[in-house]
Amino acid sequence: MDVSQTIKGLFHSAVDAICAHRDGVIVVANPAFARLFGYQSADEMAGKRVLDTLAPEERDRIAEFIRRRATGIDAPSIYVATGLRRDGSRFEMEVGASMFQDDGASFCVAVLRDISDAVAAKRHLVESEERFRNLFKLSPDPTWIIQDNRFVECNRAAVVMLGYPDEDSLKNVHPSELSPDAQPDGESSFTKAERMMGLAMANGLHRFEWTHRRRDGSLFPAEVTLSATLLLGKPSIYCTWRDITERHQAEAQMRLAAGVFDSTQEGIVVTDTDGTILSVNPAFTRITGYAGCEVIGKTPAILKSHHQDQNFYRAMWADLRARGEWRGELWNRRKDGEAYLEWLTISAVNGPDGKPARFVAVFSDVTELRRKDDQIRHQAYHDALTGLPNRFLLGDRLDHAMEMARRTQSQVAVLFLDLDRFKIINDSLGHHEGDKLLVEVARRIGHTVRKSDTVSRLGGDEFVVVLATFSDTTEVALVAEKIIATLAKPLRLSGKAVHTGTSIGIAVFPQDGEDATALLKNADTAMYQAKAAGRSCFRFFDRSMNALAVRRLELEAQLRQAMETGQLELHYQPKVMVETGALAGLEALLRWNHPEQGRIAPMEFIPLAEESGLIIPLSYWVIEEACRHLAQWREAGIHVKVAINLSARQFHDDKLPQRIEAILERSKVPGSALEIELTEGSVMDEPRRAIVILQRLRALGLRISLDDFGTGYSSLAYLKRFPIGTVKIDRSFIMDLPDDSEDAAIVRAILDLARGLNLDVVAEGVETAEQLDFLRTAGCGQIQGYYFSPALPASELGEWLTRKP
Repeated sequence: MDVSQTIKGLFHSAVDAICAHRDGVIVVANPAFARLFGYQSADEMAGKRVLDTLAPEERDRIAEFIRRRATGIDAPSIYVATGLRRDGSRFEMEVGASMFQDDGASFCVAVLRDISDAVAAKRHLVESEERFRNLFKLSPDPTWIIQDNRFVECNRAAVVMLGYPDEDSLKNVHPSELSPDAQPDGESSFTKAERMMGLAMANGLHRFEWTHRRRDGSLFPAEVTLSATLLLGKPSIYCTWRDITERHQAEAQMRLAAGVFDSTQEGIVVTDTDGTILSVNPAFTRITGYAGCEVIGKTPAILKSHHQDQNFYRAMWADLRARGEWRGELWNRRKDGEAYLEWLTISAVNGPDGKPARFVAVFSDVTELRRKDDQIRHQAYHDALTGLPNRFLLGDRLDHAMEMARRTQSQVAVLFLDLDRFKIINDSLGHHEGDKLLVEVARRIGHTVRKSDTVSRLGGDEFVVVLATFSDTTEVALVAEKIIATLAKPLRLSGKAVHTGTSIGIAVFPQDGEDATALLKNADTAMYQAKAAGRSCFRFFDRSMNALAVRRLELEAQLRQAMETGQLELHYQPKVMVETGALAGLEALLRWNHPEQGRIAPMEFIPLAEESGLIIPLSYWVIEEACRHLAQWREAGIHVKVAINLSARQFHDDKLPQRIEAILERSKVPGSALEIELTEGSVMDEPRRAIVILQRLRALGLRISLDDFGTGYSSLAYLKRFPIGTVKIDRSFIMDLPDDSEDAAIVRAILDLARGLNLDVVAEGVETAEQLDFLRTAGCGQIQGYYFSPALPASELGEWLTRKP
């Protein structure tokens, strides 16, 4: 059936592409329809299937539309489809379809419109907006959208730079609200912001410098770029900031880096003239395993392998300073401990004055080129200082020993050794003498065990012995005792007889671990138990040690939380004058009130804080809290001196005097109200340095007290040079008075010594009237202990203070 000539005429004159089809077959189409699909005339379209004009993936969907419309079921009258031209190219089209009656026959009339350009434009717009949104959010620079001269949106970088909690905190604010009242040129921030935004809208782009204010009130300069744009049909400004405080330094760094970092596969290190690392390239990280943040600020000595001696390095630096260049082969060590051989070239880069300003080292890993050399293989798997197997060779030998033990159903013992007092010897006599000690220790251990056993140095003063064959653990214990005995013998360093020792932890395969990592870990745990037991002894690992280690880890985490949640408080124990009973001062003592475990003893958490490093912030918290209480008491008219125990680790903080001075200034408390108590070990570790620190503390008005006097090994030659005002007799000498004649003699001797040095004396742990009578007769000036008062919380101390004269 055909359509009437009238309809054909209407189709032919229509501008839009039109066709009529029945049962899915085109009956008539107009020229515009034919041109749309790439045909010469409309007649060529007659008889073709409608579905053939569609992309294959569209045909099922459109066929269903046609079927539904032909059967009278409601179907979309307008839809979008992908058309398929005669040449196979595709285009997007909008189709309007309706049923039409002509001469009693029903046809579906379809009007088509090519919307490819509109679809592409829309897709481009969506993609463009998406790219803009991603660039906006992920921009490392603080970025804003300004509308009606107010910030309406910002990215995360802006929030971070200004120190606000989230993006919503910075919406709908005027730029001047994030700025000081006036800019450096004196112009009002509000006025100038309005003017800058006006220039941006007028010129399309405007860049200028601006002073911003963070949430904490601090100011910083930034380069601001304003770009006028149209967002969602509304005039807007795209605003970016850049902190330019360090811009000049960054530009200099970029200029420097441009010359040396261009796509090189060689590692590059840039240092200053003192050898401090300023920059490294990615190849450096790939070769050495160290990220830039781990080495910047340090020296290349972090890579030192000890395969070259000091003479080698002295000659290298002499050539470099004389000629401005050095090149050669050098052994270094990666972060994982593996030694590697590198070909290294170091060149001096002169500054504007013609003198060296930087050194640039370029190196490549040539280890694999020499890997077959037996000497290099030995150096890669042996400790350069002692010649013992290093961690890698130890791992291989331990794995082999365990494999053999599995086959023969035998055992393997791992002895983990850590030298006692090595740090003191190394620091006092120097690293050169410390190296001699390590070499001698390695020699003695090697002579103590069998040739079939493995002796390894892990690094520092840590050694490991692997016993692969033994009858029972008694034999292992005998080996440990022999090692302890041989290392206890003195050796001469710098012309002096030096005593050291070792603590040994023992783990046995398979009961204490089924792989090398577990055995070494458990032996290390047992070694710490040996140290805790008094050093120069050995301990076998047992499962309770793991439980203890877990307990310590949990306690450490809880202690960190305790500092932040107010679980810590200070108690104060009075010190009184023996003759009059008058208050001489207070000693601040730290207490931990755990919300679940109750009171945790200081003897449990203070050593943990020392080992973990928490003791330093903890000690400064104690000073802050004590000064806060002192300020409150002084305001109430109570003038009293508080003694604070200073940890050994805190005493090694070079900024200790400045930090205490800052605390005193903040609390408005004079230094004379504070007394610092130190143990003998703290000051005698580095006596010359201790004298300087103590003198600086004394200059602040603080009084210095030597705690636990008599329990250490003080040098009287140094003691008289320390600016110490008081010594405290340890409670261990007081508890058995007056019955113990030896303790009585020691106490009298300390009192005589103190009188000779013009020092005050405080006796700790006085609990009985008999102890007090003895100390009064012996001439002790002050006492402290439960006989007078236990340590009291600050809330209860006020009443006690008001009762004392």
